[in-house]
Amino acid sequence: MKTPKVSINPAILEWGITRAGIPLEKVEKKFPNINLWIAKQERPTLKQLEDLSTTLHIPFGYFFLENPPIEQIPIPLFRTKKEIQNNQFSPEFIDTLYDMQRRQIWLKEYLIDNRYEKLPFIGSCNINDDPAQVSTQMREKLGIQDDWASIFSTWEETLAFLRDKVQEIGIMFEKNGVVKNNTHRPLNVNEFRGFVLVDDFAPLIFVNNADCKAAQMFTIAHELAHLWIGESAAFDLREMQPAQDAKEIFCDKVAAEFLVPARLLQEIEFDINSEYVFISLSKIFKVSEIVIARRLLDCGYIDKKDFFSFYDGYCKRQMAQIKGGGDYYRTQSLRVGKYFLQFVVQALNEGVLQYTDAYRLTGLYGRTFDNYVDKLLGNM
Repeated sequence: MKTPKVSINPAILEWGITRAGIPLEKVEKKFPNINLWIAKQERPTLKQLEDLSTTLHIPFGYFFLENPPIEQIPIPLFRTKKEIQNNQFSPEFIDTLYDMQRRQIWLKEYLIDNRYEKLPFIGSCNINDDPAQVSTQMREKLGIQDDWASIFSTWEETLAFLRDKVQEIGIMFEKNGVVKNNTHRPLNVNEFRGFVLVDDFAPLIFVNNADCKAAQMFTIAHELAHLWIGESAAFDLREMQPAQDAKEIFCDKVAAEFLVPARLLQEIEFDINSEYVFISLSKIFKVSEIVIARRLLDCGYIDKKDFFSFYDGYCKRQMAQIKGGGDYYRTQSLRVGKYFLQFVVQALNEGVLQYTDAYRLTGLYGRTFDNYVDKLLGNM
């Protein structure tokens, strides 16, 4: 008996390949007849189509649509450069966004069921407020001072501290450079550096871990500002510059003031022409050199040409130093934040959440899930 074959829409095939960002030659290696399918000279089997659906990361049913679907996301994606504005989103970005949204929806329902109160700082400000005052409110809520970073030895320690403080006030913090745990599906930092999902009960900030580590602190501060004005968004923040949007520009100003208050910068004597100026100031403020450079640009000490030249060189050096491997469970502590995980475990202990659902929410399964919980939460 011959294996039955199915008729599909070639336009959907071409759209799916383009959307996935996979070169046609690479698809052809796995599906030798792909060009014949596109030309309607051959038809795939049901099994081949199922495999192709997995490869292109699109729903199986899409192959039978009359026209390629117009995909939309529930939040705006702000691009720094107008010339790359478009309505096409990578499947990696879409899958990550909806995965985080599922976590948020579950946690919100759980918190409401357990009579948690709304977080009063969400949407407590607007873009007509003074950015310096908003940054002060953010620091006060986090329980830190203007010079909060000065107690640390390195900016890496400052970054870890900020991540923990964010979760302590009820914000879900998730950071990943791939889709879930799939290292074959990296997130494109040129598409987005982070996004914010605003909610009164379970606000979430996501940082693209594929980005230069030194720039991630600025992304987090920018995301916090979005929560304070109550606006969900994703953004690429190319070269640490905001999109030409009033809300983005405002959040950008708040982030800069939050990390390096202009008042404190102006109180310090430094030689702007020194080749060590970025290093020396980064040691004082305990933020990365790239954040210092951005702040010097804001305050008029350097121009954009100088900033972009330093930014490009610094990021290249940082990315070249990144090494693979590392502690698996430490990596998971970023992909599944401690704040979120503690409620998953609590719900499991109460019997209101099944392990299969906990596995789906966290992306961790079986013994891996148990070991991770033990390591991160200490058998809570």
